[in-house]
Amino acid sequence: MELLDTVIVRHGAELGVKSSTTRLRYDRLLVKNMKAMLSSKGLPITEIDRRFGRIYVKTPCPVDVAKALSMVFGVSSTSPAASCKALLEEIADTALKLVGAKSGRGLRFAVKCRRVGVHEFTSMDVCRYVGSKILEFKRDDGWLVDLENPEVVVGVEVRDEDAFVYMETYRGVGGLPLGSQGRVLCLISGGIDSPVASWLAMRRGCTITLLHFNIQPFTGEKTLEKVVELSKKLSTWCPGYKCSLLVAPFGLVLKEIVEKCPAKLTCVLCKRMMLRAAVRVASKMRMNGIVTGDSIGEQASQTLRNMMVISEVVGGFPLHRPLLCFDKSETERLAREIGTYEISSRPDEGCKAAPKRPAIAASPSEVAKAEQLLDVESLIRGVVERLVELEV
Repeated sequence: MELLDTVIVRHGAELGVKSSTTRLRYDRLLVKNMKAMLSSKGLPITEIDRRFGRIYVKTPCPVDVAKALSMVFGVSSTSPAASCKALLEEIADTALKLVGAKSGRGLRFAVKCRRVGVHEFTSMDVCRYVGSKILEFKRDDGWLVDLENPEVVVGVEVRDEDAFVYMETYRGVGGLPLGSQGRVLCLISGGIDSPVASWLAMRRGCTITLLHFNIQPFTGEKTLEKVVELSKKLSTWCPGYKCSLLVAPFGLVLKEIVEKCPAKLTCVLCKRMMLRAAVRVASKMRMNGIVTGDSIGEQASQTLRNMMVISEVVGGFPLHRPLLCFDKSETERLAREIGTYEISSRPDEGCKAAPKRPAIAASPSEVAKAEQLLDVESLIRGVVERLVELEV
């Protein structure tokens, strides 16, 4: 619709409670990330007007821009809007042009207004005036006012001398602006959980580097292919930031565990070795933490007792588990929303080293005894030294 010329960008609620200095820094970072998102999608803008609590984006393609900006972390919602002067007559005229394109008989509608600044009218005056004009305009179509359950909502934002009228709102992802909270190393497999955990870290403002432990020959090529595709999908959420995928050769380590250690401890020992290597990598790259997709009870290695034993090896290095208290349906819902579910759900070879009866409550003493059978330092050093970076 040619009348639409602006996108209203609303901040995540958390930004509004920050100090003025922090809010200004976050605002600038948010605008930077918005520009990167639009550039990655080839969408043009003519102006960005940053005001307290709102960002107004002028663009010739407001619907596409509104949808794209809803994917920017720190944005709570967006609306393609038509701009006009903050005068009741102009606001009503703009609203009538918008509703004129809305067909349907007997529709229930409401007018909602948010106003900032000093005006000769109140927000309620705007709702009453615009609502009466719409009632008159849509009399033949039998439109009715319904403030409780409207089928059509006409939104009006009055900001000082300007006004913006809209009828569509796209829910944003919220969170904090990407890049505001430091860097983390995210462990990623080909499954459903770890990509969601990585995305949640980004949603909280963290930039990410992905680390995959390639356990071939205990799995096949399909797993690595899925990881590469998942990494590419996650990178679409962070344009303007480098999203690297590190691949660690881990098959030899797992082979040593399978051949020398009790079978029931295979998964616990494997996770401990992975975390040891991850700490080395994260420390070398000056990361602020490690993120995993662990969820309580999801697998045998993710019981509370086993996670406690596994976590011992990180020492004081921060270990984050965003999905800790999620159930599977919640994780799958998020995976669908962010676009990783279909990739993760593709069949792969699975891990051939997983025991039939894994320990669900491994004791620190039996794990320590088992690790005495391994040259832990040499194995970890070999993994870190042969790390490969793939560009996604």
